[in-house]
Amino acid sequence: MTEPARETHLMIVHPQYVGPILCGQKIVEARLGSDRRAPYNKVEPGDIVYIKPTSQQVAAKAIVHRVDQYEELDHEDIIRLRDLYNDRVLGDDRFWDAKADAKFATFITLDQVQRVSDERFVPKELLQPSRNAWRVLSALRQQTRAA
Repeated sequence: MTEPARETHLMIVHPQYVGPILCGQKIVEARLGSDRRAPYNKVEPGDIVYIKPTSQQVAAKAIVHRVDQYEELDHEDIIRLRDLYNDRVLGDDRFWDAKADAKFATFITLDQVQRVSDERFVPKELLQPSRNAWRVLSALRQQTRAA
């Protein structure tokens, strides 16, 4: 039996988070918003995530260990999620204040984080300029490209 093809993602982060991700202090990436944009319903355990600081080259690669998603959130829910996850998210007050009105949340637990020193091994489609802070290269596109 073959294992299902996995998705590959590019996660854009603020540069100050790269060090804590690489050393295992920040093991959960939180994405909260007012709609269902990626990574909501787009990321699963086993997927590959490349980690790129804003305006810099890809710095790391990780495997998704766990995904927790929430919807129809209110302000009280956001406070509870902060209490539940922030020791692994490492968000400051400004981060959580900016997310106070979010309706959807995705918490992605990262595993097997490793430094990437050569961006040539990152799928080129993920590196195309975009305003999206999360990009998905579908498994189908990966198979087609590899054929």
